[in-house]
Amino acid sequence: MDLASGAERQLTRMGVMSWAPYFHPSGDYLIFASNREGFANFELFMVDAEGRGEPVRVTNTEGFDGLPVFSPDGKRLSWTSNRTASKQSQIFIADWDDDEARRLLGIGEPAEDADKVAAVDLTPTDGSIRAEDARLHVEHLSSEDMAGRFTGSAGERQATAYVAGVFEQLGLQPAGDRGSWFQTFRFSAGATLGADNRLTVEGLAEAFEPRLDRDWRPLALSRSGQTDAAPVAFAGYGIVAPDADGVPAYDSYGDLDVTGKWVMVLRFQPDSIPPTWRRHLLHYSDLAYKAAVAKRRGAIGLIVVTGPAAVASQQLVELKADAASATTSLAGVSISDDLGARVLAVGGHDLAELQRRLDDGETVEAFALPGVTLAASLDIARKQRTARNVVARLPAPQAAGRPPVIIGAHIDHLGYGEGSGSLAREDERGAVHHGADDNASGVAALLESAQYLSALRAQGRLAAQRDILFAAWSGEELGTLGSSHFVEQLADGGDLKGKVSAYLNMDMVGHLKTKLYLQGTGSSSAWSREIERRNVPVGLPIATKQDPYLPTDSTPFYMQGVPILSAFTGAHEDYSTPRDTADKLNYEGVRDVARLMSGIARSLALAESEPDYLAVERKQSGLARRHLRAYLGTIPAYGQDEAIKGVKLQGAVKGGPAEKAGIQNGDMLVGLAGVDIETIHDFMTALAGLKVGETTDLIVVRNGERLSLEVTPVARE
Repeated sequence: MDLASGAERQLTRMGVMSWAPYFHPSGDYLIFASNREGFANFELFMVDAEGRGEPVRVTNTEGFDGLPVFSPDGKRLSWTSNRTASKQSQIFIADWDDDEARRLLGIGEPAEDADKVAAVDLTPTDGSIRAEDARLHVEHLSSEDMAGRFTGSAGERQATAYVAGVFEQLGLQPAGDRGSWFQTFRFSAGATLGADNRLTVEGLAEAFEPRLDRDWRPLALSRSGQTDAAPVAFAGYGIVAPDADGVPAYDSYGDLDVTGKWVMVLRFQPDSIPPTWRRHLLHYSDLAYKAAVAKRRGAIGLIVVTGPAAVASQQLVELKADAASATTSLAGVSISDDLGARVLAVGGHDLAELQRRLDDGETVEAFALPGVTLAASLDIARKQRTARNVVARLPAPQAAGRPPVIIGAHIDHLGYGEGSGSLAREDERGAVHHGADDNASGVAALLESAQYLSALRAQGRLAAQRDILFAAWSGEELGTLGSSHFVEQLADGGDLKGKVSAYLNMDMVGHLKTKLYLQGTGSSSAWSREIERRNVPVGLPIATKQDPYLPTDSTPFYMQGVPILSAFTGAHEDYSTPRDTADKLNYEGVRDVARLMSGIARSLALAESEPDYLAVERKQSGLARRHLRAYLGTIPAYGQDEAIKGVKLQGAVKGGPAEKAGIQNGDMLVGLAGVDIETIHDFMTALAGLKVGETTDLIVVRNGERLSLEVTPVARE
């Protein structure tokens, strides 16, 4: 069961009683009791967490074996058995062979010891912060052996083991789960179709048997299981949105009662409405939002049809579930335009005509389709993987319960280009994304800071009033998963006020050219003073950015009441590509960033009081990239100086609309589709109003000259 949504998935189909399941700590498989061998003969069985293979028998003793429980490290198993001489039930405990369990289940190579750290030789380094030491760490973390450090991968495990090894050599204390260096978390790693997927439509003019992946496909957000035949209703685009800023309210359902019905809706949103309408309705056209509306209205299922007028890469919605995806207790399917037209034709309606009217902004009342029923058996296997953070503590002898200061950097990257974050060219697809700047540079600065501060403590020169925690987060590229998990565990249902003094972050600090961007300065009044004082011995050129809502690991902390400060040296043309390699970094810059941030961390650790927390109004469009329909392929420089009006571009994705329009590295975007662009939020808002395939104006300033370009957006999906 997915705890967030309540969606359930069947793992065993043994036709007998199976009960009391318990997961192995790895999350890769579970153990349970079953009477498959006879009504009164309960034995222990194990099955992989995806339910891909037949359960494997574990015990072989006549009578009762049940209620199995693993020890937290997964090395021991406790269970109840009546294998005693008197046949009275007692508790037994035994060693557990994880390697053999994995072999029998066919789930790949045995997992490494969960707490194992790498043997690291720090003799070439010393307690000062040096460029050559930073290079050593970056070259190791961005090597081919690390395979791009994708969240939950073997490369990530190697990288985190390396960081833990460094922390161990420095004499820090482990601060992860159960006294280890690591804090593990589970995340969604995609979805695949199981073997039992069937769709039946009755009441069509001609008998029709829908074929999977041609005529229909389950939605990744759907629950699995059987949905019995039920009536069908049509509700336009399935959008319910309030009025706002001159845009009228929009209600696709009206007075239609869809209780107990399947609701057919069009994908995306009306296409020929004004840009201001598109920008507003984009929030409400996300499939997850449409499913939530249908569920709230009493529907049992959602049917999505793209429609012949929509520009899309494929008619059927891609079966794609990522770490940010959520499932619903609703059944959900995507159907082809042909099948959608057949269903609507039963009621005398034409799919193309309905879509044309809706796209033009006409009111089309929702309606039921008497005589048509739909039944489905949906089998969606959701892959779960385990990833881990590395957390270490530099204890303060005089901490006296004061909240610690935390300094962190994310260790994960894009692997071989998995997920949606890669900007690799076509000829680079499938290559290792080394992630030297993003974010081996930040981790290197973290390790240098840890070595410097631990050396000060060993020399008796760090009379800290509070502990310092050092954290290497995983899952940042998938949505700050690791840092969010840490925050949730520490907050325990509340916030972090009084639990964390401040959080310092380093994300992409390897391309220092003209200045260092320190972001999140609006989160505390203490930052301007701290930055000025601690930069005196370093001498970095600095530009500050007050906005604390950043696409990195500092935001989960800020959202829970913690002042944050994040260091960043800017985007570049190698960002999120295999070209982000160790030979291209400015290691003197990495050294100086580490000196500055460790100086601030030291100052905070010495202080008896915490920096104040300032609440900052969130100035944003409210849009995530996944919501946007139109794609331009621009690469914004997110860390630019706040005093500059416009969005500085680091170039454009090769072959994308922006490159074809003539965008160059260094262009300052100041206008798009009639919207004045002063901030990245203005840019996101303008993108939301674009129509795929419709050429629009794009205004840039280049070398002081204002240029008007024409760009034609393409479909993001």
